[in-house]
Amino acid sequence: MAKINFDECLYFSSARVNRIVAKISDDQFNKLGLSSTAAFILMYLNTGDELNPSAIADELSLDRSTVTRFLDKLQRQGYIDRTSQGRSVSVALTKSGQNLQTDLKQMWSDLNDKYIELLGAEGEQKLRELLNADFDVLKSH
Repeated sequence: MAKINFDECLYFSSARVNRIVAKISDDQFNKLGLSSTAAFILMYLNTGDELNPSAIADELSLDRSTVTRFLDKLQRQGYIDRTSQGRSVSVALTKSGQNLQTDLKQMWSDLNDKYIELLGAEGEQKLRELLNADFDVLKSH
């Protein structure tokens, strides 16, 4: 039987890279006791407006159930408030969530610097642009 070359599989190749990128990102935001996803939600909520979970899910390309799970945890940690009006839910940062924004922005910058350090500026830019362009194509299917 011929050996399978996993490098020829898009799923395997992208998942392998994603695991490394995710670990670097999680290591960065774990300094604040947050996962990358939780940190991205908090940064997205920093608009000053109340947002609904569906808007968060759409912006961050997450399942609504995933967003709900993270919002539950962020609310327990005191970083967000949720208000309900009928079936509509609004999410906003608390003062604690707002106070994290400076640190989150610095960690975001440091994280991007780390990727540039590892891949080189051109390599990081090319990979990011390729992933973003292909995301739009794949998302439509």
